[in-house]
Amino acid sequence: MHLRWRDLVFGAINGAFIGILAPFIFSNLAVKLPIPIVIFIPLLAISAVLGIATGYVLSKIRPFFFQLAKFGLIGVTNTVVDLGIYNLLIFATDVSSGYLIAVFKSFSVLAAIINSYVWNKFWSFEKKEVGNVGEEFTQFLMVSLVGLLLNVGITAFVVNVIGAPAGIAEKTWANIGGLTASVLVLTWNFVGYKFFVFKK
Repeated sequence: MHLRWRDLVFGAINGAFIGILAPFIFSNLAVKLPIPIVIFIPLLAISAVLGIATGYVLSKIRPFFFQLAKFGLIGVTNTVVDLGIYNLLIFATDVSSGYLIAVFKSFSVLAAIINSYVWNKFWSFEKKEVGNVGEEFTQFLMVSLVGLLLNVGITAFVVNVIGAPAGIAEKTWANIGGLTASVLVLTWNFVGYKFFVFKK
């Protein structure tokens, strides 16, 4: 495996995308960015490039680190897509608990699944073949749907069953539930995509 310019460019694109969407999440949580947006976006793009380069260096010790760095960055991008749409729906409806939370999370996770398929197929796991796209996408969808069910279930459990502790706003707790689910499901997705969907 070699570090190519496109790896750095794709890393920068993902980092910039995170930088563009993250402020909307912060805004819904009434959290101010610590630095101006014109610095925040390039800083995240540069950080993403450094993360990819670090993964490449570590791949000299264990080859999977480079792939894991790309997958991890895509995972962060997907999390921001997921939480960005989730927050947009919460903001637009002013609903932060109840059955609609599961509906919001379903829409946001589906958007992240589509983003994930494209980036993981062509960059993280580098499967260029298009001959078996139907079968491959079906396998990807199966792994992702299990991830979706886990994601929605964990989110709904944290938000509706555990509920917001005293002193934590409902919208903040809804985000804690969504983020907790996304982080927990990340391992399931990596293993499923690597060994079942994009196996070589």
